[in-house]
Amino acid sequence: MRSKRLVIQFRNYKEAQDTLNFQRENLMLFTNWRTEPLQFDSNLGTNFKEQLEKIKQNRSMYCKLDTTFDDIDIDFMDDENLEEEEDESPNPTIISTAIDSCSGTGSKNAKHYMLSEATRLSHKQTQNLKYELLLCNETKYIVSVNIAVPDGISNGSSCVLKAIIMGALQERGKDTGRQAPIRVYVQFPDAKTGEKRRERLRDFFRKDKITDRTWTPIERINRSFTVTKSSQLQVTRNQLPILPSNAQTIHCSQSCTYQKIAVYVNGLSRKLLYTAISRVTSLRGLYIVGTYKPPDEATIHNDPALNEMIRMKIESQLKLTLTFPEDVKNSSNVMIIFHNVRSLHLHFKNVSNDRSFLACDVIMLAETWSLPTDKYDIDNYTIVFRTDCKSEKRKAFGTVIYVKDNVLPNLEIIFQNETVSVGNNHSTVFAMQLHEKCLMMVYKSPKAPWTMLQQQMKTMLQVCQSNNLSEICIMGDFNIRYQISESNYVELTNFMQANNLFMLLDQTKVSTDHNSLIDLCLSTNTSLRADVFESVISDHKPIWLELI
Repeated sequence: MRSKRLVIQFRNYKEAQDTLNFQRENLMLFTNWRTEPLQFDSNLGTNFKEQLEKIKQNRSMYCKLDTTFDDIDIDFMDDENLEEEEDESPNPTIISTAIDSCSGTGSKNAKHYMLSEATRLSHKQTQNLKYELLLCNETKYIVSVNIAVPDGISNGSSCVLKAIIMGALQERGKDTGRQAPIRVYVQFPDAKTGEKRRERLRDFFRKDKITDRTWTPIERINRSFTVTKSSQLQVTRNQLPILPSNAQTIHCSQSCTYQKIAVYVNGLSRKLLYTAISRVTSLRGLYIVGTYKPPDEATIHNDPALNEMIRMKIESQLKLTLTFPEDVKNSSNVMIIFHNVRSLHLHFKNVSNDRSFLACDVIMLAETWSLPTDKYDIDNYTIVFRTDCKSEKRKAFGTVIYVKDNVLPNLEIIFQNETVSVGNNHSTVFAMQLHEKCLMMVYKSPKAPWTMLQQQMKTMLQVCQSNNLSEICIMGDFNIRYQISESNYVELTNFMQANNLFMLLDQTKVSTDHNSLIDLCLSTNTSLRADVFESVISDHKPIWLELI
């Protein structure tokens, strides 16, 4: 008895105009096998008959392959040859018939007509729910709708049917008295797929007497569709959301990943070939049917995507607003960086291997949370100043300054006031002479009064004046929100004006993740460059200064 043949269709070729390419591309075999040997010989057609026999051994009742090389057909069985195929299958076959209902404005005759027409539509026209679905245990299926995407159960997910649960069907909340498949259990290739669903529906396992907890229950669902575009009537179908499939089209496989696949490659376009081959997890599981020919190299003339990429590189380049020390480093200049590192003890490896830090000649770090017994040596750098926590308990305290060995001969320490403390509040100031310039690092704890730091800075400026150093640069964490109208900010700006100090950082930028500018860089020389960049280890951002 002849069966109705439903062809899995793509849209690139028409059967009447180009039959060969239609079959090659639109009937591409795309399946993973259960019983093939690990080393499967795909010697470009010479062993094709042997390959074809191995594929046939793994076929299901829903997939048949002809013996010719260029003609691979996929048959979906219908009720006309059900008895014939049922004799061949070792497992009993059950038909799950959909329950259709019609809603909307229309006469009874119109609704009856719509329901009758709905039975003739393909599953692609009915939200991927077949009117009559053949069920057979140990047969391959795919999930036809998105059931639980975060759980891995999505349209196109392959599975094996393991159990069919019969029960009384309900229509509009009423028992129809008909016994039909109400639920099936399937097994996915990846045990993690459906984990959450199995846990949520764990009561079904006891009710259905299912002992294997790797099987996933799939219930009937409702989907609505229209038979004709102009109709106001809508058909709602209740059916199990799976489809028999021992082969799969490339388009349906786009969201899937497989351990092993066979791809019928003849006549595939570059895009389809890439999509098909990239579905497999490793080359060990990729089997090719047909003669593989590498696609032509993409050019501007035949690949609009490449053309657009070239245009974007020329016309649409993004400009990075961040400037890093290594990008502006000049061999004749001195680069200085300051960073409230929020525990050097925790982030020492990050700092000692960061090329932005290592591109600088002077590295200043605050809030190191260090103890006197800690060792934080960086190759090619010398520690010239360091303060540690006074007790054995680590806290937001401590500073350290590294100077590169080749810069050290030109450096002279002119002022160091380790720490001035009042209760839990403290401030630290350190100054050194470098190339006839005064470079100073400051740190003030968040609740320390500005007057404490101000007095230390005044003393330091007097030392600079006595050493005839007119160019002064100050970097540090002031813990004073710049451009915010508060008393500390007003006093800071007055101090800057009195000592001819200017802000070098862009005042529209921020130096913390809390949208505040409290890490500052001040200087008497407005021609110097300074900037802020990003950090992944602290809520403070590093600031750098190029000393000419």
